[in-house]
Amino acid sequence: MFSPLIRTTLCLTLLLAGPAAAAAADPTADQQQLKEVIKQVIRENPKLLYDTITQYHQELQAQQRHQQLESSFTNRIADQVVAHNPVKGPQDAAVTIITYTDFECPYCARGAHTAEQLLALYPEKTRLVFKNLPLNSHENALPAARAALAAQRQGKFWEYHDLLFQNSGQLADERLVALAGELGLDVARFNRDRQSAEIAAEVEADLKQAAAHNLSSTPTFVINGVVVTGAQPLPEFQRVVDRLLGEAAAKKKAP
Repeated sequence: MFSPLIRTTLCLTLLLAGPAAAAAADPTADQQQLKEVIKQVIRENPKLLYDTITQYHQELQAQQRHQQLESSFTNRIADQVVAHNPVKGPQDAAVTIITYTDFECPYCARGAHTAEQLLALYPEKTRLVFKNLPLNSHENALPAARAALAAQRQGKFWEYHDLLFQNSGQLADERLVALAGELGLDVARFNRDRQSAEIAAEVEADLKQAAAHNLSSTPTFVINGVVVTGAQPLPEFQRVVDRLLGEAAAKKKAP
């Protein structure tokens, strides 16, 4: 059985081929004749075929995202917010957005920007919680994670978080220290904290929570228990938030 993409391509080929298609459609026509017709159509209509295939892939990806999202709504996880997790937004927000992040991941930078947009769009209804998920493949991700929590000890987590993403391609140790200096942190204290066993344990706690929920890629978002993976477009996140706000409103109305 042909896949939907192959069927679409064949139908388009027959439509474009004109008289040649009639010959190819003849029951006595062999496969070689059909191949020649297809080749001719591709040569004469490359852009149209490219656009058709591209549209098919986009529709397939959208369908897959929808299926994954429905599965995430059905199979929600109970992720916990603990004392060391940085938080931005009202404590009683109806929607909590937990983000598992790696500071050397370019997609995480995009995801962080999208999260800020969500906070701006739903200022009284959402809060953002940060968790570290430094990947082993990124050499400086773990030191950056510890440095960010050290900046939190001096009340500058989110400012340092933003600087890390702005410098994500150059997070060697000396750069981590320089960024702390740019923010006016007590650098001696910053260095002690980022090298401390306490902060190492905090990062490890985030890693264990991620592993417990089989979260292994970055960025990963857990929105009221609904898992959303990757730096999805803003409208995708808005659909999730709107649906969760609808659920919260319905619960309030329930007797």
